Amino acid sequence: MDDRAPPLTVIQGGAGNVGDGGGGKHSEIVSPPPPPGANLAPRERKVWDYVCRHLREAGLDHLTAGLAISIIVKTYVRWIDAEIKLADVEEKNGGTYFIITPNGHEQPHQVFYVVKNLKQELLKWLPESSLTLPSVAAVKAKLGDKAPQDDLFDELLNHGRNHPSAAFG
Repeated sequence: MDDRAPPLTVIQGGAGNVGDGGGGKHSEIVSPPPPPGANLAPRERKVWDYVCRHLREAGLDHLTAGLAISIIVKTYVRWIDAEIKLADVEEKNGGTYFIITPNGHEQPHQVFYVVKNLKQELLKWLPESSLTLPSVAAVKAKLGDKAPQDDLFDELLNHGRNHPSAAFG
């Protein structure tokens, strides 16, 4: 990718100990393969591997996040490409992305809106895969030291234990 590309980072934390050499919980976390039909380009696959590696190192389970991660990866690469194109427009226009239309009106170049839309799309999807500070904090606060789905059926099991006759009718 281009040197001008902003970094896509994952906040460290979660259940594992970062860099523990394989003994902590994060060493047990498995990343999903890209979903069928995602057809990730080589640049997209590098971002996929980067995101998944950092989620594993942060101790965040993401095995079921393949669809969201693929959307993030494709959108991120497109956003980077659009940012590079916008920088080129600015360079050609004396440091601004505003252009003069054939009718003499000043307006932002069309690529400005592409960048804006892709950035908004990323900001919607990043929390879905715990790729923002608030989303990581929320996961940590909710789960503590429990695995992400440890309590999936707790309420149902507790109800069954407390009301055994209700289970059969």
